[in-house]
Amino acid sequence: MGKTRSYCMVAALAAVSFLGTSCSKHENVPLGSGFIEATEVTISAEVAGTIEEIYVEEGDEIAVGQPIVLIDTTALALELEQARAEQAAIRTHIQSAEIKLKQAILDSSLAAKEFTRISNLIASGSVREQQYDEVKTHYRQVSLSTAAARAALAAARADLERMRSQIDLIRERLSDCKPRSPMTGTVVTRYVQRGELVTPGKPLVRIANLDTVWVKFYLNPDDLGKVKLGAKAEVDAEIPETKPLMGKVTWISPKAEFTPKNVQTKEARADLVYAVKVTIPNPERKLKIGMPVMVRIQ
Repeated sequence: MGKTRSYCMVAALAAVSFLGTSCSKHENVPLGSGFIEATEVTISAEVAGTIEEIYVEEGDEIAVGQPIVLIDTTALALELEQARAEQAAIRTHIQSAEIKLKQAILDSSLAAKEFTRISNLIASGSVREQQYDEVKTHYRQVSLSTAAARAALAAARADLERMRSQIDLIRERLSDCKPRSPMTGTVVTRYVQRGELVTPGKPLVRIANLDTVWVKFYLNPDDLGKVKLGAKAEVDAEIPETKPLMGKVTWISPKAEFTPKNVQTKEARADLVYAVKVTIPNPERKLKIGMPVMVRIQ
């Protein structure tokens, strides 16, 4: 009987010692709570028009470059056709200007030779002064015509470049009629319906990358000294069917701030705290945006 009582006392003391050690370890581990967030992008319309097609729904997985919607392209298609017709007309004008320049250069060459010949003859007194003046005037006129032909050709080529830029711009606007996803992720919100008229800046969809999520929480200065960049952290959504996931500390705020009102009690709101961000791989999408979690730094 005495041995049994002694054994029970030893067991009780061991249990108390274990609990005390566990509590002590738990108290030394920096803890925090926050809400799951993810990198999100809102895709907005860049042109005005009516939504003709919608290619994604909320919850769909979307890849980089995948089209999201199709905005009516009728007006832009007609504008592009007209610009191409003007471009063809300018090219014809350039061909005509090139021919005129070649003729002007030929005329100028002949006039220059004639002027040189007459200039040599007048020195010897073989030609009259009037004939010399006529040849000189013709030479100047031909030279001016050549300069004008060059200017006309340069202007036509400039018009062609301007039209090319205009066509490129129209094509870009046509491309904007079918906006594409800039990232791989999940469509979390769709803001438009088929047949809806949109204007530039109108949100179309919101996409989130759920493969990697993060949580921001706050620690007091005493606990902050126990945390380092790259430290492992256990993130627990405290849902029976969801096991804790492992993440790591990827950012620590360099300056203190007052505790956000939605995090601590009124008594603690005056305390200065530091924000800490933990990034968590989430390949199975167990953690959802807005999900409250408990974070334990290891």
